[in-house]
Parts: sequence; structure tokens; C-alpha cells
Amino acid sequence: MIINLNKFTSVKNFKINFTDVIPGIYFLIWVDDNTQRWKRINGKYIPHKDGHYVIDHGFDLNNVVPRVLKYVGESTKPARRLLDHYFCAGDYKTGIGPKFTHVRIIKGLKRLSYDTIRLHHETLFVRKYLPELNQASTFSENYRTLLRNSNGLLTPNDILRPHALHARDIYRAYIAWEKEDQKYLDTELVKPKIKNRSGLTHPKKRDTRQYRNKKGEKIRFSRWVNDAVLTLHRKQKEAMTDWRVRMRKYIKLFNPNRYKLILDRDKIHSKNTYKRSGEFIRKSKMLEYRLKKNKNQPELI
Repeated sequence: MIINLNKFTSVKNFKINFTDVIPGIYFLIWVDDNTQRWKRINGKYIPHKDGHYVIDHGFDLNNVVPRVLKYVGESTKPARRLLDHYFCAGDYKTGIGPKFTHVRIIKGLKRLSYDTIRLHHETLFVRKYLPELNQASTFSENYRTLLRNSNGLLTPNDILRPHALHARDIYRAYIAWEKEDQKYLDTELVKPKIKNRSGLTHPKKRDTRQYRNKKGEKIRFSRWVNDAVLTLHRKQKEAMTDWRVRMRKYIKLFNPNRYKLILDRDKIHSKNTYKRSGEFIRKSKMLEYRLKKNKNQPELI
């Protein structure tokens, strides 16, 4: 990632306008006297002490190369959020500490005024650049083992959970939510499985695609899009199915010890094994008794 410092503001010169409450996406970087500077000459980047370009080399598996890009975030009030980041250290809920020297805020775009669209773009930026301090761009030891053992055949993007939706998909979901369009639910979202292992459907189980909760109140769009669209959209379901198949193949090839543990786990918790256990039979009978006791119980499918 090539970063133009002319588009960033130093924390020493950063000015806050308290009346500026325009939502935006912000980038935090670390640049000091030891950071290599570059100059663009005839379309080529050449090392130069007076250059105004710096290069972030991206995710480093062994944490050897220092990162320039530290964090990507979004907020309805970016300036206030930046203060939290700078003066609050450690916990991601409060801040990342004074680990950045320059700031850039992208704001003023109409689409960024919508919270869900802004979150969508933040997700794409984090997945693309994998900033050092974003929780969503950190990899577990199991994922790092896959990357190490693949000898370069796998990239971080190969093992990231997919995010197949576009901003237009989220906007269409908003239009459907606004009109409470049932056709959208039937055509764009996959019906969730609401049956338990015994094949019974609990009468109080709710279809998470619906626009209203059990009390009949309309769910906030931000909540509904997370519970329904981001998990049940047909594009996302197809991408997740493909990702799970690929991940199982990757684990079998590059982490055979973990693959064996997964097979043992699946064998223990398989449907057939679970059905033979007394605990399963006991819970099934209890549920059947409760369903029969309920006079208003609808017919089970």
C-alpha cells in the first residue's frame, strides 16, 4: 500500500471543529524519522529523504517488517473517536493508545452517512489492507500455522471469512426493510433452519428474516441487517459454503494434526452418535411433552 503523506495530517497539527459531526472513515498510520520515504519520478517510486510517500508492506506473518498502516475505523463523529484512540490504550473497546502519528479522514460522501454502508466499506478496507491493530485483521495461531505450512501457496485473503455483499446489496436490503417487502425475504434470503436435532420445531422459535420481533415491533435496520442479511443472503451463504469446503481442504493439507482432531470431534458429535445417547432421547421426550401440553400448538411440519 503506497501512502501519500500529503493527504494525512500529523497529530501535532490536527485541529478539531466541535461543530463538525459528519460521519466518515479514518486511517491511522505511524511515520517517524526512521520510516523510508519515497518520491515519484516518471511514474516510478524512488527512495528519497524528502519524499512524501511511504509504503506499507502489508500483513507480515513473522512480524519482522514494521507496519505503517495501524488502524482503519469508522464513526459518526470521527474527531471524538480519534481522541479516544490516542489517549486510551490497550482495550479495543476504548482505544488503541498513542500508536499513530498521522490521520486521514474520508467524509462528505453521501453514502458514508448511512451507518451500515459505512461499516461495509470499513470491512472491505480492513480485509484488503489488514491493518496491524484492527481486531478483525488478526489471525489465530491455527490460521498462522496454515500460512506457514503452505510455503506461500495460501494468502491471508484465502483464509478470511468471505464478505460477498456489495454496498448495492445492502441498499436493496434497506429498501426492502423500509417497505417490509416479503418478496425480498423469499427470493434474496435463505430460510434459516429452525428445527432441532430431533426434527421438531419449537413454537416460540422465530424466523430471523422477519422485519418485526416477537412483540410486533419493527427491528432497527442496523440490527436486522446484521441478523438477517449478513448471515442469510444467498450470495453470502454460497460464499460461506465454498469457504468452508476450501478451509477443510487447507487444514487437511497444511495442518494434518488439527484435521485429525476435527474428524474425532465430528465423530463424537455426529447426528447418529448423538441420537444414540440417552441425553438426546431425554431432551427429545421432554420437548415432545411440552408441545403436546400446549393446546395452541400449531401443526408441526
